[in-house]
Amino acid sequence: MTGSNRARRGRWPAALLALAAPVVALALGGCSSSGDCGEPYSRAILAVDGVASTDVDCSEQLGGGWQRVGVHLETLDEQEARSAVEQVLRAVAAEPDIKDVWATPQHYYLEDGSELADPRQGLGFNGVPDVGDVREHYGITG
Repeated sequence: MTGSNRARRGRWPAALLALAAPVVALALGGCSSSGDCGEPYSRAILAVDGVASTDVDCSEQLGGGWQRVGVHLETLDEQEARSAVEQVLRAVAAEPDIKDVWATPQHYYLEDGSELADPRQGLGFNGVPDVGDVREHYGITG
């Protein structure tokens, strides 16, 4: 009887793994650092005059996820930078492959690497808006 118990115990973890494999595959398959999310952000942001580069790190997992986006600007002038921020927000909102619930860029950096303080100041947003908020604010429909 001891031998058969061991055999059963040996099969049980394998059965659990077989049941868990699709869930794990979905979770891992949904991850993307530059795929589904990164490409549309980069495409939209890099099309804006005054943008030197962008850093995009994102993940989509089982209906949730996160987006971390930084924009490096080609200016030291804060007025020019704020104008570029608004153009970036509009470009991101106009990109049809970016979902309403995704975040807009959180960080904007001046040419010297310093971060632009309160980049959305005067644009009518409290904090970092999601893309749907920006679309609504500017009347952008997709």
